[in-house]
Amino acid sequence: MKKNPNYRVMSQELKELRDVIPTIIEELKKHPPTIGLIGVSGVGKSSTINRLFKTDLPTSDTVACTKEFEQKDIELTCTQGELKNSSVPLRVIDAPGLGEDIKLDPKYLRMYQENLGSCDVIVWVLNGRNRAIALDQMYLQQLQKFHTKIVFALNQIDLIEPLNWNIELNIPSQEQEKNIKVILEDRKKKLSSVIKNDVKMVEYSSKTGYRLEELFKTIIDSVPKEKTWIFNSLKNFSYRDYTPEVLLRVLDERDKKSLKQQDESGDKSWLERINPFRNNL
Repeated sequence: MKKNPNYRVMSQELKELRDVIPTIIEELKKHPPTIGLIGVSGVGKSSTINRLFKTDLPTSDTVACTKEFEQKDIELTCTQGELKNSSVPLRVIDAPGLGEDIKLDPKYLRMYQENLGSCDVIVWVLNGRNRAIALDQMYLQQLQKFHTKIVFALNQIDLIEPLNWNIELNIPSQEQEKNIKVILEDRKKKLSSVIKNDVKMVEYSSKTGYRLEELFKTIIDSVPKEKTWIFNSLKNFSYRDYTPEVLLRVLDERDKKSLKQQDESGDKSWLERINPFRNNL
């Protein structure tokens, strides 16, 4: 039986791809995919990096810890795509917070101008509780050339009024959820007036881990087209990486048959899985 000519072509292409993978990985080590986290001081940039990538950057509830651009090179094993099963680097940059001190701002802004060009994606972190974003708008005007790289992340939403976060399920109360939606629309509108375009914004909590997987997905989906294939290979996070242990037990023990049927439709997040019966708890 003759083999399909297309099969031989595909086999040859796969062989050629395997041959160049070491070269690709070597190039990635020299110029790793890079994500930068920036924003006003105290919004939780370092804690977001620590929670997303299991790093150990210093954090503080009272004073600014990051004084220079700090980079963390992380090794991730790709679970799909051309680099499946290969170990590749991901570089995460933590920037000093703007607005900390009027004397430091010129220095920090120079650092931003010098370093942000190396980032494939820039995550601009905001504090969900802070209504005043004039500083963010002002800094955005000064960093105009980076606008197309920016994804906005609204942190600390677990502290939104009326402060009745559902600790057991790690989700906002219905009252908080309504307020979060209002805050999101308000911040998007104000930032869009500076960006002159619609903005991407993800609400999350670095403290509780709520919606971190959605933040990571949004970051990956925002990379330049020519590097999409690299970042797609890094989509190896599961909802279980960000789900509290107590909730995992609830999900695994309650209505196993129903949950199994839901899982068959894809790797759903814990929030998607819990919604059908969250009001019955």
